[in-house]
Amino acid sequence: MKVIKTRNVQQALPEALYQLSFEGVRRDSRNGPVFMFPEPVTTVYLRPAERVLFWAERDANPFFHLMESLWMLGGRNDVEYVARFVERMRSYSDDGVTFHGAYGFRWRQHFFEDQLPKIIAALKANRDDRRQVLSMWDTDADLGRQGKDLPCNLQAIFQIACDGRLDMTVTNRSNDLIWGAYGANAVHFSYLHEYVARSVGVEQGIYRQVSANFHAYEDVLKVAPLADLAANPMTGKETPDPYAAGIAEPFPL
Repeated sequence: MKVIKTRNVQQALPEALYQLSFEGVRRDSRNGPVFMFPEPVTTVYLRPAERVLFWAERDANPFFHLMESLWMLGGRNDVEYVARFVERMRSYSDDGVTFHGAYGFRWRQHFFEDQLPKIIAALKANRDDRRQVLSMWDTDADLGRQGKDLPCNLQAIFQIACDGRLDMTVTNRSNDLIWGAYGANAVHFSYLHEYVARSVGVEQGIYRQVSANFHAYEDVLKVAPLADLAANPMTGKETPDPYAAGIAEPFPL
């Protein structure tokens, strides 16, 4: 198990790309060749609220990620809302109307109950509770399904740590480190984490994401100048981080 322990997503991306540059193994996938780590990877975010990715080379859209996070927290799965911001989102739906694996819908409606209030109530009642697992993978609906949209993130585990803050651990079956882990996931799940923490009445703690298959697509690595970001701190170069420099501050949900 490889562990990438970092302050925030801004620092995680170049570190992961640096390590992938000499550890990555080329393999085929249903969407084209990838370079993947030969073992699962856990990313540890010490300050998950610092969720905006500032790298111009990645060109992440923080406004879309914010609106998508709110769409998730609202428990929705409709294509129309998110397609207003990014039209190509329609291509990830099987029927053009809904997303089969929409995380927010899984959190709040898919299993015929809203999981979040139950988790929040349990942690309020017992801060030593270790049973609060938010489910996203449904064996009946997902196992063996051949479709465009299956949940990559499977579970989120919430526990109040020894320091009194709420930690969250997310398990993931297959994670694109450029578009998934250090793009969308770092925003969506840190907002989920913050929402649950604030609802419980504690501070947001550490966010860990455990990815069984951690990869980047070969065509993206070739086209985008992301390899330049792989000048990891191990080379003696400092990773530019507006948060660490005091230029940017996280804003609360």
